[in-house]
Amino acid sequence: MLNPEEEIKRVSAKHALRRSMTLRRDELSDEERTKRSKQACEMASEVMKECHVQSMMIYVPFRSELDSRPLVEWAWEHGLQVIVPRSLPQDRSMELYELQKWDELIPGAYGIQEPDPQRSKMFMNDVPDIIWVPGLAFDRNGGRLGYGGGYYDRLADRLCHEVHDAARLKEPLWVGIGYEVQVLEHVPMEEHDRVLDGLVTDLGYSGKAGPGLRRDNEWN
Repeated sequence: MLNPEEEIKRVSAKHALRRSMTLRRDELSDEERTKRSKQACEMASEVMKECHVQSMMIYVPFRSELDSRPLVEWAWEHGLQVIVPRSLPQDRSMELYELQKWDELIPGAYGIQEPDPQRSKMFMNDVPDIIWVPGLAFDRNGGRLGYGGGYYDRLADRLCHEVHDAARLKEPLWVGIGYEVQVLEHVPMEEHDRVLDGLVTDLGYSGKAGPGLRRDNEWN
């Protein structure tokens, strides 16, 4: 366990890294974001085809995040189930809803577009086949730097229990998705942080997910 002084230094270092990686992402032009987002979404669709995915959980982009909308459109066109989270700030948890049309979204917590509970159907029966995870930074060992709220870590714990309780043999794949400029050699991780199964960027895929899946970079 870290002493108080070491803990303050650790937290300060993470805050500094978040600021730095936010600026790096923000520096991409709108044209570059559109181009790189399309490339990453095309690679993500290949991952899902090779892994025989039938359902995916995906975030709705906010500010300079990689635009996930082309991937959502592709999933709808191919009959895949699209699940989108709704954040609950009171306990920093997420509810999952099936999204079938863009007009089911309304501004939610933090100003992010989220499913309208009055128009979207809550996803309760199972767990998604794949979960596309946003972040500020990633590495090729499964490391991810999130926004500090712990929403995805709490969701991982919850889904793990649901898989166990349902005696489901296959857990969802947790795959990060972002711009290549967000990839670092090493991302600091805490003991409770969820390690990703793979990573998709505009330059390709790296990971351990799926037999026969093409890998542009080896996953340690």
